[in-house]
Amino acid sequence: MKNLLFNFLGDIKQNYKTFIVAFILAAAFWIVVSIQVFPMIEMDINGISIEAKPTDYMLQNNLEIVDNISELVNIRLEGKRYEISGLKADDFYAEIDLSEVRAAGTYTFDLNVAPKSKVDCNVTLKEPEKITLTIDEIITKEFDIEGTAPDISLPEGYYAGDITTSPEKISITGSSSIINKITRVEARSGYHGEIIESHQTNSEIIIYGENGSRILSDSLKFSTDKVTVDIPVYRQKELPLNIVLIYPENFDIDSLKYEIQPSTIIVAAPDNLIDNLSKLDIGTINLSDINLNNSTYFTIPLPEGYKNLSGNNTARIEWFTENYGTLSIPVRTENITITNAPDNFDISLTTRNINFVVVGPSDVLSGISENDFIVTANLLGVSLREGSQDVTITCQLKGEKQKCWITGEYKVTIKATQKAAG
Repeated sequence: MKNLLFNFLGDIKQNYKTFIVAFILAAAFWIVVSIQVFPMIEMDINGISIEAKPTDYMLQNNLEIVDNISELVNIRLEGKRYEISGLKADDFYAEIDLSEVRAAGTYTFDLNVAPKSKVDCNVTLKEPEKITLTIDEIITKEFDIEGTAPDISLPEGYYAGDITTSPEKISITGSSSIINKITRVEARSGYHGEIIESHQTNSEIIIYGENGSRILSDSLKFSTDKVTVDIPVYRQKELPLNIVLIYPENFDIDSLKYEIQPSTIIVAAPDNLIDNLSKLDIGTINLSDINLNNSTYFTIPLPEGYKNLSGNNTARIEWFTENYGTLSIPVRTENITITNAPDNFDISLTTRNINFVVVGPSDVLSGISENDFIVTANLLGVSLREGSQDVTITCQLKGEKQKCWITGEYKVTIKATQKAAG
């Protein structure tokens, strides 16, 4: 046996060309026989991808397939061996005809499977034969974002202002059946715990529908996935309101009684500087501008960034002047003093007397005469011209701890005559 094997291998070695030719002829003979004896064959091809191209009508009307087409098609193919034996799944397409789609809804489509190139074959079986898809109208709508921070807390004396978001609006794209149900978009801060200063935090975007129900859908697309929630924190303090009175040095300010309503307001400040304030000045009033039996009103001013938590934007000053009166007292011009007259003019008074209106307690008014007035026409800074012109005068009552004051603004007419050059 061993000698026989060696002899066979020796023959092959000596006649290897003959054996190669014989092998090629045998293979060719087998191909010819296969074609002639078995001209048609069947074969299975699996895993053909499905294509679904939207029509122009669908694109113009925002109609889209909302399903993820992940299903693959398996077919059985019949054809001549030499035509189909080398075909694979990539050589075929499985197509859906969407030309009948005219509105949103659920449709069942036939699958059209065919080779991509010209091949003489027949598809005798396909699985699945049909596919069901959901077509929906896809729209984009913009919504305001409401910022919230439900899990924060503040110690006593601190106040959280209006929470804002950045950006303030968000666009959401998705099925019209879902988008049209959205009533509110919330950006909820993820911060937990106590805070005493302003914070910017990331947030969770939450969508709500009717009756406050939460809408959950993975199909919705947002114009941004990152919304920042801004939480302003203020220092809170109650401050008494105060007015600044302008009055003559000899006036007894303690004799004038008044009340500010409201007397205090609660102020929220974005910093701790408010801790150094003991009162809040709301305005200035000149004693001469106070009218009997009339209240004075001031808008309560606050610096930018401060908040009035009390809601009172206007303060009323009520003057307690029940026993006060008004008296008009004439004063002759010889009692008016002219000061700071320039050297190149002669100045004379054209006005002969002035009626000053005096306000004060009735029992004090009755004792006032023209001799109690100090009236001055100060020409310092006045641009004088030759001839007559009006100038403002100042007036106050003589004596210490005066309880009456003069109301209004007064002027006199003077005549200026240019002096001859000396």
